[in-house]
Amino acid sequence: MTILRKLLCALSLFLPVAAAAMDAEKRPDLMPRLMQLQSIYSANWGPDRFNEGIRDATVFHLSGRINPGDTDRIRETLQSTWGKLIVIDSPGGSFVEGIALGHYLKGILESQDPDIYGIFVLRDGPCLSACALAVALATSTRDIAYGDDSRFVEHGAQLGFHMGLLPEAQATQAVEARQMMNVTYDIVQAYTSLIMGGVAPPILLSEALEHRDANSFFYLRGGIRTHAMRLTPVGPPILSRPIHKSALMMDTVAGLCRTAFVAAPDIRRSFVDYEFGYIDGSNPDPVTTSLEEMTSLLGSRRIAGSLNGAAHCVVELFDDGTIGLDMRAGSPPCQAGGRQFCALPVDRFRPRSAPVALLADTYGCHSGSLTRQGQFWSGDLNGASDYVNNNDPTQTAVREVNMRAQPSLDAAIAGRLRAEQKVEVSDCRIVDDVQGVWMQVRADGQTGWVSARFLSAYFWSDMRPLVDGPVL
Repeated sequence: MTILRKLLCALSLFLPVAAAAMDAEKRPDLMPRLMQLQSIYSANWGPDRFNEGIRDATVFHLSGRINPGDTDRIRETLQSTWGKLIVIDSPGGSFVEGIALGHYLKGILESQDPDIYGIFVLRDGPCLSACALAVALATSTRDIAYGDDSRFVEHGAQLGFHMGLLPEAQATQAVEARQMMNVTYDIVQAYTSLIMGGVAPPILLSEALEHRDANSFFYLRGGIRTHAMRLTPVGPPILSRPIHKSALMMDTVAGLCRTAFVAAPDIRRSFVDYEFGYIDGSNPDPVTTSLEEMTSLLGSRRIAGSLNGAAHCVVELFDDGTIGLDMRAGSPPCQAGGRQFCALPVDRFRPRSAPVALLADTYGCHSGSLTRQGQFWSGDLNGASDYVNNNDPTQTAVREVNMRAQPSLDAAIAGRLRAEQKVEVSDCRIVDDVQGVWMQVRADGQTGWVSARFLSAYFWSDMRPLVDGPVL
């Protein structure tokens, strides 16, 4: 028996177990809500995936504390129906039973003919402790290898991981056991940070091991860090809406590539890649050259740029004026000839549409909220860190632009910014227009809104938000 399994068994013995079992009920009323959600950073869930089988599926809601024996009972309930969508929320419970539940769901997803189309954590109720572990386990490694997934975390949900200890009242009566468990956690943390991979990056377990209290959790809330942990954030269509080419200069394109690079769940990076994995879109000047002009110059609407050889960013300008963006491992299969981007042939492997959420992340407007505190993405390489950076609100306007009274091109002009002018950013907004993301700024005693595309895109890319998902 491994150290981790011994530890989990110990937790199941010491943590209190409620008498009530986890409920498993049919909830057809949730179907319209699930159909309205869309994957934010991928194509794993959305209108293109809603075939007849999914629309006719039975929605099951699993809720309540996870107790020993729940998996067998849930199996009997789920087996009565073919074609399932599962919504789960729970405060936790038995870790051993949570692992059993996760393995059961994983077995279905990895079978020859799986009939679970999605496992959802919604905003209505948190999925914590043993519940979060069950969700993390419930995926097909085959799907993960191909960039697919069936675990969906709604924007604003709470998927909380920890390695909970005894409640305080019991801990005072079991001091030696508590100390032993702390040592065991440290050992588990050291080894599993080296060996974990595939379905979850090592940092997920490292983060969980930082939370050793019954009420302390590492939360994933359906934001960019949920994506980096190889789960699938889903939310309203405004977040997944494709980025439009309007006023899209190569400096912003380069920023989008950098943000996609540091958060890419399947790209292996070293510290040197975080430090030097930049594209500035240069030659010609990225501030004055649009993506449309660059694709015309290179003779292809699909171009690629290298991020220190660890990966290359593929960007395509689509016929409808929106763009696609993919992050692929290794150097690009084209020669830049002194430029940072080079032309790629257009084939049937079309890049995924670049979501407005990625544009917001690039400018520190994570999930529609201004990022005031963050941590370095490179911290994922050496485990969880308590280091928090207070972000400087000062930004630079890269081109002349009108300030608007509201975040809209139709709003009244409230002032004008000069190129290279310093501004103080105070707020941000994701908006359903061709600009997508607006920043509220103050300069020369005036306050107004400008499209994020007119501010420097290099300020935020090293920092991930301290709070994943929307700030509640």
